Amino acid sequence: MGKRYASGVSFYVWAMAAGALIFSPGLIINWQQMLQLPQEFWWLLLVSGMFQCIYMIGLAKAYQSAELSLVYPLARALPVLIVPAFIIVIYGKSSLSNTHIFAIALIAIGALVLPVNKWRNWDVTAYFSPAVGWALLAAAGTAGYSLTDSAALKIMRHSEWSAFEAGSSFVILQAGSVILWMLPVLKLAFRERFQWPENVGSIVLAGFFFVGTYLIVLIGISMVDEVSYVVALRQLSIPIGVAIGVFWFKERISLPRLQGVAIMLVGLLLVSI
Repeated sequence: MGKRYASGVSFYVWAMAAGALIFSPGLIINWQQMLQLPQEFWWLLLVSGMFQCIYMIGLAKAYQSAELSLVYPLARALPVLIVPAFIIVIYGKSSLSNTHIFAIALIAIGALVLPVNKWRNWDVTAYFSPAVGWALLAAAGTAGYSLTDSAALKIMRHSEWSAFEAGSSFVILQAGSVILWMLPVLKLAFRERFQWPENVGSIVLAGFFFVGTYLIVLIGISMVDEVSYVVALRQLSIPIGVAIGVFWFKERISLPRLQGVAIMLVGLLLVSI
């Protein structure tokens, strides 16, 4: 919906606000527990909003300059490689098995294949297009908010929040943090006018999916010790995104791109074992 209806970054701000409003009862119910959370949690929430802001800007700009079947898999697959690397750097260890590391490598290889249109015309310059750059920015933002969200949810769980309580409350708080970051960015960096949108229906529906689906992801993150598993498994949306690009937007998909998606799927299946 962002690919079809967004005329700028402001679409995502409105969608996030609409989604937060729809799911706001989850925060209202737990507001007393929320006030007891430590200061560390609020700093993580602020940083999470910054990374979500980076992700949305990268995604919005990538969608404006390339096809969905290229941008979406790149933005979604690369965090699978980035997150475990950061965990190893930060904690010095990882609970991932050799099979899972191999699976993550396959997903990364599949992502590298996506920008290739024809094997005989393969050129390294294909990786230096604006669309790939914006998709990389979106991927970096995804990796960043995945790590900070995991740390914030652990604090909530240690404070005796259930997985559902933590996920349903944090997703609303995060939406507020995202909007806090994006409003000045809209004005200063993109000079977009923040005014009442015309396509309200599409914004509300996009916001419902935006916040509602990530709420489910947050519940999953709060149930595992290592966020890498959830980050990898949520990339099952990649073939769905490619299919939408082909059947809804009538995009032509090249053989290398199809092969890249297939390699990713093998990696995703191995992660789930």
